[in-house]
Amino acid sequence: MEKHRDKIEQLSVAMEGLGLTPVAARTYIYLLLCKDHQATFEQIVEYFGVSKSAVSNAIKMLESTKMITSKTVGGQRKRYFSVNLAGIFNEQTMTDRIKVFFGILDEIRSIRHTDDTLNEELEAVALLYKMMLVELPLIMERWKRTIALNKAHP
Repeated sequence: MEKHRDKIEQLSVAMEGLGLTPVAARTYIYLLLCKDHQATFEQIVEYFGVSKSAVSNAIKMLESTKMITSKTVGGQRKRYFSVNLAGIFNEQTMTDRIKVFFGILDEIRSIRHTDDTLNEELEAVALLYKMMLVELPLIMERWKRTIALNKAHP
């Protein structure tokens, strides 16, 4: 993994731009690149040389956003963490996230009772989220067909 250290740092900066903490971003990229695409808590702590609490918080964040999953092997107490691409790009997960954010925007608009520029912007973004809810199933279906075509004609 040492040969990937610079690349992990470089790619994790981009992930931080998407809202991940530095340790969460580095952990995620590490899991994508490490052997068998899984690692234990101890391996992550040792590789990055950061505190156990920093790694614990990073793992909690990544698990709560369904970016990673964990499993135990053969009755061991150790958990093995791995990237969960299927969980991130699952239609239901994506739909649920859009609905939550749309609900928040809608509630804020109803609480504000103000006809100003911010309210217009909130309404415009709410319309975007409504459109996304309609279009997402179509996009996901096209994506699945594209994957199937690529497998059939490599």
